[in-house]
Amino acid sequence: MTATLLLSLLIKSSFVAGAGLACARFLAQRAVDRVDILRGTVCLLLALPVIMNVLPAMDLALLPPASPDLPPGISPAWTSETKATGLSWPPSVQLIGGLWLLGVVAVAGRLQLGLLTLHRWTREGRPVTCAQWTAPLEDLSPADRPRLVSSDRIDSPLSWGVAPGFIVIDSGSLAERHAAPAILAHELAHLRRHDWIFLVLSRLALALFWFNPLVWRLHAVLADRSEEAADAAALETVDRTLYARTLVRLAAHPAPLAAPFAAPLMAAPRAATAMAADARTLKTRIACIMTDTSARRRPLTVALTIAALAVVATPLAALGLSRQNAVAAPAPPAPPVFLMAPAAPPATAAPMVQAVEAAPPAPPAAPAAPMEAYWHSDFRVATPAGREIAAEARARAAEARAEAAESRRRADESRIQADEAQRHAEDSRVQADIARMAAEDAHARASQAGVEGERARIAGERARQEAARHMIKARVEMAHGAEQMRKGARDMRAEAIRLRDPAYRARQIADNRARGNEVTDAELRALAGHMPSQADDMDRQADRLAVESRKKT
Repeated sequence: MTATLLLSLLIKSSFVAGAGLACARFLAQRAVDRVDILRGTVCLLLALPVIMNVLPAMDLALLPPASPDLPPGISPAWTSETKATGLSWPPSVQLIGGLWLLGVVAVAGRLQLGLLTLHRWTREGRPVTCAQWTAPLEDLSPADRPRLVSSDRIDSPLSWGVAPGFIVIDSGSLAERHAAPAILAHELAHLRRHDWIFLVLSRLALALFWFNPLVWRLHAVLADRSEEAADAAALETVDRTLYARTLVRLAAHPAPLAAPFAAPLMAAPRAATAMAADARTLKTRIACIMTDTSARRRPLTVALTIAALAVVATPLAALGLSRQNAVAAPAPPAPPVFLMAPAAPPATAAPMVQAVEAAPPAPPAAPAAPMEAYWHSDFRVATPAGREIAAEARARAAEARAEAAESRRRADESRIQADEAQRHAEDSRVQADIARMAAEDAHARASQAGVEGERARIAGERARQEAARHMIKARVEMAHGAEQMRKGARDMRAEAIRLRDPAYRARQIADNRARGNEVTDAELRALAGHMPSQADDMDRQADRLAVESRKKT
């Protein structure tokens, strides 16, 4: 791994990741389409090293030429300092390769540790036997039915694994049985869409290109859009209000394991797809859930976008960066040679002329050896004033560095305060959303209570009308009974008068004897004496019934 190769990978992965993020943001409207584009981008990133090794390389001379060797006799200050400290630039291949491999091992090792921890938690989990939790899984075939377990190690429901996969429920959610349809619909959507597999592939791409911030952003956006796509799939079978209320409840108790830089032993849920939303994505997911205007899917647009990314990324992967060829610098001009004859006594002018004429001509300068480049240095002896000026300049530079460090410290403090304020604002928004959902829930319950009260009022009105009808019928029956009682009283008085006749009594005695009853004449005379008083009692009862039948309630 050289600096040139690392720079080439940075440029190529930045182009692929940035193009994928832009296409998913501006060319797709549904979360499902955005997830498909981001998945294709992740696959292209993983295929990038393979394409670079398979296709013939095409070099582009974009890097500056390497520093040539210095001419003999010139030793700049930076060369001596570099030799003294033992450092060299650019860094060695071993140093760059070691740093890159260290990042790969850190990211991939964290993923592997999370998978092992998640597998252990699932193996130690308890099977869920509650009917309300297992009922939504009964309609699935045995081959598509995931294993449903509960664990005390997690704080929100999650799913992982290859189909049929695993669904792990926390103990808090397991107690709320009314939320079972919403939670299972969300996790089953993750398993059907194979979100866990693509998130693991995204983690592998992140391990290869850990030095690129755009790849980190691509992984985070893919995780968020996968949750939104699972929400949209779950809403096809679950009520929106119930689903949103369940999501808000899960977000009100965020899991500390979801922190992006958590300890390795607490990194297991990062290897799974958890339903709980954080403050950063809760508002967006709630808005998408409560909005009933979903755009039409555009599979052709998604396919053409991924194909276009592949067409552009393939030749881009074959391009390689190389250094420019150094241009040979012209040879420096030869210094002029001045030859002077030795001084002679000024006897006459002729010897001087002869000496000058006798001086041989200067030989031509030898051509300088060709060099790829040369260094030019101008050495001057430092004067005390110059040393004082240099010392003052160094003091000012030190002050400037101290002021810059102080400015950076203040900027870091301001940034920390801004992050804290943003976190408090996010928490406030979450609390406001929870309060709004609670208010909507209370309003819905009040509306339901109003409906139930109206139903009770209608039932009471019907009961009152039914009672009135029964009362009218009773009054009619009471009046009819009064008439029947008066008629019976009249019949009793007539019968008492007839019983006073001895011949009638004799006939009654004979008729009763014929029916097997023994009646004496004295009994009939006594009955004739009591019957008028009984008739009077019946009249009085008939009058009371008549009065009751005429009363108004």
